[in-house]
Amino acid sequence: MSKSTRKSITTSVLVTTILFVISSFILSVFCIKNMSHKYQKSMADMAIEFSAAVINPDDAREFLATRNTDNRYTSVQDKLKQFQNENKDFVQRISLIDFSSSDGNYIYDTNGNTLGDRFEYNSYINSVESDLINCRNSWTTYQKDTLLVFRPLRTSEDESAGYIVAEIKEPFNDKYIIYTIILYTVILIAGISISVVFDAYIKKKLFIPIKKFTETAKNITSENNNFIKENPDAFEEDRDDEIGELGKEFKKMFLSVNSNIENLSKALYDANHDGMTQTLNKRCYQNMMPVFRECESICIIYFDVNNLKLMNDTLGHERGDMVIKRAAEYIQEITGQNDYCFRMGGDEFLMVMTNCSFRQIDNVIEKLESEAPFILNGNSDPMKCALSFGYSYAKGEYSYDELLTEAEENMYTKKAELKNLLNMPER
Repeated sequence: MSKSTRKSITTSVLVTTILFVISSFILSVFCIKNMSHKYQKSMADMAIEFSAAVINPDDAREFLATRNTDNRYTSVQDKLKQFQNENKDFVQRISLIDFSSSDGNYIYDTNGNTLGDRFEYNSYINSVESDLINCRNSWTTYQKDTLLVFRPLRTSEDESAGYIVAEIKEPFNDKYIIYTIILYTVILIAGISISVVFDAYIKKKLFIPIKKFTETAKNITSENNNFIKENPDAFEEDRDDEIGELGKEFKKMFLSVNSNIENLSKALYDANHDGMTQTLNKRCYQNMMPVFRECESICIIYFDVNNLKLMNDTLGHERGDMVIKRAAEYIQEITGQNDYCFRMGGDEFLMVMTNCSFRQIDNVIEKLESEAPFILNGNSDPMKCALSFGYSYAKGEYSYDELLTEAEENMYTKKAELKNLLNMPER
């Protein structure tokens, strides 16, 4: 290997090492801050959910009105303090405060304020006073490094019981940044030292390995690969040194491996997708059923196309295929990131929503209900093909097979309703 090549590699390694350490340090600082904020929000959600679970809104409103406490009040106060003590590295305070136009009053507080103590308004509280009095909206805000989360609490009669306020400290303070600076300084010094040693080492140790690597590449690659049209200079094969020779042989090996990967990727795609609609197929569904049985929450939506047989018999299967494709397109439009759309055969489709919230389910079902009956063919066709659906959902322990049966039965009920609505024949 030529002297210029060695110097080029050594310089590249040194520059790359410095840039890598600097960029890694910046990224690490960013990640620390980002993780800190995410952890704050996670702890805040935990504190709020715990507080909402243990505080009875009706009792809290009664305590504030009467200024009398009993065992119920003491029990809640103790639970809130216990939660704060168990998470004292992060949770600064948990309070329930009733806000009015003049001031705020503590109902519960883990930092020593008792029932009815006044809460002094600051500039931020004054700016959101109307929202606090209204007691409808939730929000978060930062004050220095502390995250404050406000969550409204309302009684069974939909009256204000005050705001749960959780104050969460930043978990990763500046000392972590100092430790990171020290760590990356050590890494940078070590990297520069390695680069200096590498220049002396490369002359003796790199030449023979490259020659051996080139010979190995010659033995395992084919001589019949086509020339790469894209990025013709990617392998530096025009060079007159060992790198150039290695590049020529590596290019052949790359073509062979890349071709096999592309063929494998296409085969895997075809094995798991329906050829007509490009949705996932029944084979893929059967492979994923063990995953569906273990989800924390799940929603199953069963779809069927009404009147497709008459469409095929009257206008031909080509028109029927267009209806099936339109049904698949519509279902895929409402399929979310954690959802799956399968063609189960013929005109039947299955959509499985995994680890979904009730709000996500409601959004999908509301869209389906609002657009029903969803007509899949053109206005000029003498008959109408509509999409029927039925759904079921569960959270926690459930029987997947029973949910699937329930969704299918609900779909058939919907199918019968659409036939009556659109005066479809029984075919």
